Amino acid sequence: MTSGRATGPAGDDLVGLLAAELDKGGILTGADVSARSSDPFSHVPLGSRALLRPRSTNELARILEICHRHHQPVVVHGGLTGVAGGAAAGTAELVVSLERMNRIIEIDPAGATMTVEAGVPIEAVQAAAAAQGLFYPIDLGSKGSATVGGTIATNAGGNRVLRWGMTRQNVLGLEAVLADGTVVDLMNRFLKNNTGYDLKQLFIGSEGTLGVVCKAVLKLVPAPSTQQVALVSLDSYSDVLDLLARARRVQQLSAFEVMWQDYYALVSGDPARRLVDPDPAFFVLIEAMGSDELNDNAAFAKLLETAFDDGIVVDAVVASSTKQAEEIWRVREGSEILVREMGPFVSFDISVDIRSANEFVGAVRDALASTFGEYRSVAFGHLGDSNIHIGVHVGPDTRERTHDIEACVYGVLRRFGGALTAEHGIGSAKREFLPDHIPPEALAMMRKVHGALNPDWTINPNVLFEH
Repeated sequence: MTSGRATGPAGDDLVGLLAAELDKGGILTGADVSARSSDPFSHVPLGSRALLRPRSTNELARILEICHRHHQPVVVHGGLTGVAGGAAAGTAELVVSLERMNRIIEIDPAGATMTVEAGVPIEAVQAAAAAQGLFYPIDLGSKGSATVGGTIATNAGGNRVLRWGMTRQNVLGLEAVLADGTVVDLMNRFLKNNTGYDLKQLFIGSEGTLGVVCKAVLKLVPAPSTQQVALVSLDSYSDVLDLLARARRVQQLSAFEVMWQDYYALVSGDPARRLVDPDPAFFVLIEAMGSDELNDNAAFAKLLETAFDDGIVVDAVVASSTKQAEEIWRVREGSEILVREMGPFVSFDISVDIRSANEFVGAVRDALASTFGEYRSVAFGHLGDSNIHIGVHVGPDTRERTHDIEACVYGVLRRFGGALTAEHGIGSAKREFLPDHIPPEALAMMRKVHGALNPDWTINPNVLFEH
């Protein structure tokens, strides 16, 4: 992959100039670069001549200033868990990885904040918060690798958006470096601050196209002391919507994850994950997290009992221990089974009106059947916040037919008025489809912002926009 604005592969002189700004181990070349993959599910090697690893904001700013001056495009790397092609880098780009900017700078229990560098993994943030009796609610299956900077760049959501919101709702402030090396200090620590534009929001979800986030102030909440988790099966989508309406009345509701029968049948092929009968049409993981054990347990039990009594739920298993709760969550987070049993596949991360989600899934199946004949698909997702994931396999040449599969699914999505991406971002993989899913006036405004902050397309030049 190369950028239309690139001036060609970085020469030895420029790499040497950049290396002088970094300490030992700060620059990688050769096999140390090509051995890395820009995709978490299959090996997509990097074509870059060099990978730069700054340790500080000042080093990062100096790197970007030099690259800007020499018209050298760079691709920014976090934890390399993204699936939209945002980390892909060709011979014309250098890679800047924030993996060594991984300090937890401060935890403020009184203000319930944590200040971190962008390369800190989400799991490390959660562990540090837990040690203070606090909780960082952004929770992802890839949390051991996904970094704070990467989740900010994509406005990641995960499993508990229903209760605590996306990354956008959990970042109070940040520090970013612009394409020309300018450092912008937006390190707000206050819940309420209306002093001018809230500029941090420009960078959250911008996929690194406006600047590189290098530090952040994260909002924490008191650590929940109770957790109720259940897996239930249902016969119809109307029952799923009925159960969702009832579950929302439980104040502690933190997750409402829906699996269509095709997904559950696949993951329950592993006997350890077959917790309920795989025959019903839908399966829902419900989680509530609170701080009042007696009342929380009672509210959760009442939800399930009344759903049973009213004939909504067919079968259920309720976790009686942390281990059992983890086993239930493992059913939902079965990505390794998808890779093993359905690979290669093309994944989709979309939002659609909850009321028509099942109709949308059916329309996608019809479109796949009429376009490809033989195919396999699975559907699951965070239905409580409108987000559905779909995986599609059309044969051993699925990878080669990715564009046709995407055109098929996104064509259906456009008819349903859905969002092209719910949490993974546009990256390079979906940018062709962006104009079909956003009003032209809004797209023009986005380009104006991009033109103001990254006019030469030197940061992540192949991400988000065609140019």
